[in-house]
Amino acid sequence: MGTLLSIRELTKSFGGQVVLAGVSLDVEEGEILVLLGPSGSGKTTLLRSIAGFERPDSGDLLLEGEEIADLAPAQRKFGMVFQHFALFPHLSVGRNVSFGLETRGLRSEERDERVREMLALVDLAGFEDRRVDEISGGQQQRVAVARALAPRPRLLLLDEPLSNLDPELRERTRRELKAAIRRVGISAVWVTHEQQEAFDVGDRVAVLSAGRLDQVGPPEELYLRPTSPFVARFVGRASFLPAVWGEASTAVVGDERFIGCGASWPADAAEAVDSGTAVTLLLRPEGLRLVPPESDGSLQGTVAERRYAGEITYYRVVLDVGPEVVVADAVTAATEGGKVGVAPRLGGPKPRAFRDGERPPPQEGLAEVVEEADE
Repeated sequence: MGTLLSIRELTKSFGGQVVLAGVSLDVEEGEILVLLGPSGSGKTTLLRSIAGFERPDSGDLLLEGEEIADLAPAQRKFGMVFQHFALFPHLSVGRNVSFGLETRGLRSEERDERVREMLALVDLAGFEDRRVDEISGGQQQRVAVARALAPRPRLLLLDEPLSNLDPELRERTRRELKAAIRRVGISAVWVTHEQQEAFDVGDRVAVLSAGRLDQVGPPEELYLRPTSPFVARFVGRASFLPAVWGEASTAVVGDERFIGCGASWPADAAEAVDSGTAVTLLLRPEGLRLVPPESDGSLQGTVAERRYAGEITYYRVVLDVGPEVVVADAVTAATEGGKVGVAPRLGGPKPRAFRDGERPPPQEGLAEVVEEADE
């Protein structure tokens, strides 16, 4: 396994607005790399630059060590799956898949065999003669993938491939597309703005913000060890508290109103931090638990909201010192309006400290937290 595609210091502006600001990234052979970020982060522009539909202002695109920035899209021999499936409604499924093969010099028998092979890869064997408008949206998306794979591309590019599907179809189609890509063994770059989708399909996830690459790594690394408050907030459910970094990997949770009388919690830090430094502490809901009020090592608060979400219930707790946190616990852990203590959960994600510079936005609300958990 080696590097298939190397992106080096790629920049792109539109009308004086910087969309990509020196992005450097590698795509490894056989991996699914997901580009994740909010609208306007540059992820689609980066994908289009890889495909050849946009020409970067500067930087290098190296495919197996060869510069491809000056090659037309067709010369790069990449497969592309668009947000809109772009299928031909007047053609059969088989003719849609074979469309890109008709200029490749293959005999009719070879094209038919390739179509059967690709449809089998996406679990649509026997669908050759079906009309496109006779199959479901998820099946149409798999036809689009089969068409992209039929010319045997060197790299598969997917631009928000599931965004037009109903929520109930999205998860199943996500699994099916990932399985098809795995069966082929091809490298893929997949663009999405949905964290759950990125975590489900990506071997690695690259998080972009305002045209810059914030962090890239396996999903668990981004969730447990984010390198910035933006990544921490964007890739998962999070609460943030002011704290002071202590000795031996601990943080005293509190703010200027009660420094010295807060709770000392085990924590890790995104970078080297001196003892006594003000930090912002990231807390995941499953890394916290509810305990009786006044329990040792706990912060006191009141349950402002309680939302049932199957095996887990989410509690929004307003701490006596002001901030709010979201805690994941059992359905019987507390009732709305009840007084509770909040403490770290043994074995859960550790609180993570960031230098007290950029303060992340507050949690938008418990409804959003539960919706994210249910996606």
